Amino acid sequence: MYRNAPLAVQIANLYRNRAIGSFYQRHGINVIPLVRWGSPLTFNKSYFPEKIAFLGIEKKSIVAIGTYGCIKTKEDKKLFKDGLVSMIDELEPKIVVVYGSMPKEIFDELKNRTVFVQYDNWTKRMHSEKGNKNG
Repeated sequence: MYRNAPLAVQIANLYRNRAIGSFYQRHGINVIPLVRWGSPLTFNKSYFPEKIAFLGIEKKSIVAIGTYGCIKTKEDKKLFKDGLVSMIDELEPKIVVVYGSMPKEIFDELKNRTVFVQYDNWTKRMHSEKGNKNG
């Protein structure tokens, strides 16, 4: 989800995310919801009465987030961390599965609030496997 996308597009993407998860759950598939947020309007209460990025996600559960492509610049990192803190405040997740890197400046001070389980992104895994095969 792009934070510079029109707010209506961000809302539509949040809806689509929850609708697909709900469909799978209704059909007996266990789902770990992927939590995404866009602009600060989606993860604070400055515009909507609720933090819309987190609606429909069970509190104190397991959730997933992705950092790949979301934390390139200093501003990206600040906004990602702001959204992550807001998500932890709102959902109090037991476990956060992280797809992508976990920079210390974002995650270190939050490690006492939940359990993070990190998985490398596909590109990093493919480069690692190539290095292992050739080395």
